[in-house]
Amino acid sequence: MTSNMVFRNLFFFPGSVFDRLCQELKRSPDLRIVVILNKKDLEKYSVFFKDVLGERCVMIPAAVPYPKNFLEKAFNFFYSYFIYTGTTKTLATVGMRLDEPPAGGRFKKYLAPLKMGIAKTFGRSRFMREKAVPALYHRIFKGRQFASLFDQYQPSVVFASHVFGRIDTELLAEAKRRGVKTMGMVSCWDHFDKYYLPFKVDTLLAQSDQVKDFAVKYQGYSSRNIVLTGHPYFDFMVDKKYAAARSDTLAMLGIPEHSKYILYVSGSAYCQDEPEIIEEILNWMNENRFGTDVRLVIRPYQGGRGKDKEFDKQKYDRFESHPRVVFFRRELWSDLQRSVDFANILRHSHGVLAVYSTMTLEAAVMDAPLVGVAFDGRHIRPFNRSIKRFALREHFKDVFQSGAVAMAHDFDELFHIIQEYLGNPKKDQEARERLRKRMCYTLDGNISERMAKTILNSLDLLRKDFRNEIS
Repeated sequence: MTSNMVFRNLFFFPGSVFDRLCQELKRSPDLRIVVILNKKDLEKYSVFFKDVLGERCVMIPAAVPYPKNFLEKAFNFFYSYFIYTGTTKTLATVGMRLDEPPAGGRFKKYLAPLKMGIAKTFGRSRFMREKAVPALYHRIFKGRQFASLFDQYQPSVVFASHVFGRIDTELLAEAKRRGVKTMGMVSCWDHFDKYYLPFKVDTLLAQSDQVKDFAVKYQGYSSRNIVLTGHPYFDFMVDKKYAAARSDTLAMLGIPEHSKYILYVSGSAYCQDEPEIIEEILNWMNENRFGTDVRLVIRPYQGGRGKDKEFDKQKYDRFESHPRVVFFRRELWSDLQRSVDFANILRHSHGVLAVYSTMTLEAAVMDAPLVGVAFDGRHIRPFNRSIKRFALREHFKDVFQSGAVAMAHDFDELFHIIQEYLGNPKKDQEARERLRKRMCYTLDGNISERMAKTILNSLDLLRKDFRNEIS
């Protein structure tokens, strides 16, 4: 458990993958679960494990093994650029965040051709990808911080819940050294098109057809080694027992009962012109151009960094007292009721405006109208600072192709899109269904169960009648 997204995916809600594994723990006396998590998260999340912790279910704190030495950094740089996608290009040449340089820092313009060259030469060699990189990794990264844990617990299966994480990479490296069976997943749908990874798990649990395709195309997986599961935390989002009436959601937000609202999901340090977009939307609301009972719910960026929160505060302080604005600042995916509240905000929204955000997928799950902004407020920004840079990302191209997101390229277009969705939130439902089919796989409510069974099947703990379900 090495990121908040892992906790969201596998742990936080009743009936989660972890819950189901613990149920099997009670039935199978020979089963043991060892959870490795960031040292800083041990106290924060221990409350969620208090009912299952015992000698057969233990948490082990692990520190991320930084910093790398020069040789480790150089090798990491080398194999990372075995792929060079639109997403990689964005990260490597213009960067994602406004307050940080792209990968390569001030040398980016000199290193970009080298990165592309690595992808077009070494990155095309199956030998380099499949044989040389894993072998060299074992020789270059000699820390082996998990060797003693493997000696102590003798795992039958290692499950990497965040294959892009450094801790997970080290776990997989140790498992590969010892010939231990490996399984794993990406913690979010926007990972496999970023950088090449040195190790592949024996069985990949892919949340969607897009994740599966990206694993094959960019990471060299065989489709035979991929099991489609769905996004496990979507079980929680579609669970009808958490669905609130529209009137209850409006009351929770403090909005009059017959009002409509647009949800604005902040991108914070990624997008500097958000206040201008919000200001113009509020001007339209002040002029009653959308009608008299329309509100704007703002969801500030939930980055974990203190400077993100400060950045948001500076951007949004001016809107605090606006009568049409409601802020929803509560942290998600660690508190169940807060997450229930937000899922219902998505459910009853007349539009979700998210600037190239992963929230797009969650809004689509709730069939909320999707609005995108593809312009920089009232400015003309250079490409490396423009919101337009995000259009390069490979994983978002499927979003555009589905037609599920109505993209606004100027203020006039944005006004008309919002006006149309306020009048008819069912507009573009077929396109949102295309998006869900491509990027969600299924919303049947059984994703966590299917994933737990897949993990347990690797240990031969399931009855034969389950095996056909997960093949």
